[in-house]
Amino acid sequence: MKETTPQVVGFQNVIACTVADLLESRDNSTGWHVSRTQKYLKALVSQLYEDDVYSEEILSWNMDAVLPSAQLHDVGKISISDAILNKPGKLAPEEFEIMKTHVQRGVEAIEKMERFGYFTDFLECAKTIVVAHHEKWDGSGYPFGLSGLKIPLLGRLMAVVDVYDALTSVRPYKAAFSAEESAKIIIDGAGTHFDPAIIGVFVKLIDEFAAISSKDI
Repeated sequence: MKETTPQVVGFQNVIACTVADLLESRDNSTGWHVSRTQKYLKALVSQLYEDDVYSEEILSWNMDAVLPSAQLHDVGKISISDAILNKPGKLAPEEFEIMKTHVQRGVEAIEKMERFGYFTDFLECAKTIVVAHHEKWDGSGYPFGLSGLKIPLLGRLMAVVDVYDALTSVRPYKAAFSAEESAKIIIDGAGTHFDPAIIGVFVKLIDEFAAISSKDI
């Protein structure tokens, strides 16, 4: 895997953590969401590599860029109004359309940072995760309706960990599901929402995910 200097890794983490703190301050119901999703992602990537599932692609990644960049997956939500972001109920169709714009807003924010020419691997990973983590295996996701292997692997992985954490967390519109209920929903989504090969690995990590979800980290 590609090497990155400690100084660059440090700056990347500062950027990611600062933005993550801003996001969490906007939405009290999702406190620690970005920190947990990073831990889920690390566990899932490690198990995929160990099981030789997508291992060739994973081996090509700069993990010092991949893991911190995951914290920026919802950076575009900074642009979403509190009335929608923290609505205590289901979003109306027009509100959901506004919520979906956080993907494009996130991409635009990252592209502005890319113009300076620094942290290229980190920002490229972040942009991939931002743009692809709401796509679904069956093509019913957004923003592009990509399906199957056309969805970047980073997006397919982030979809699993993002949904799992949303399920196990209290949100303005719902109570938290148990770890067991959440794992079942994820598994049932194989082949529709999620990549079946990734879910085949996820089942080995159910206890580890449950342990992460139970902690404020």
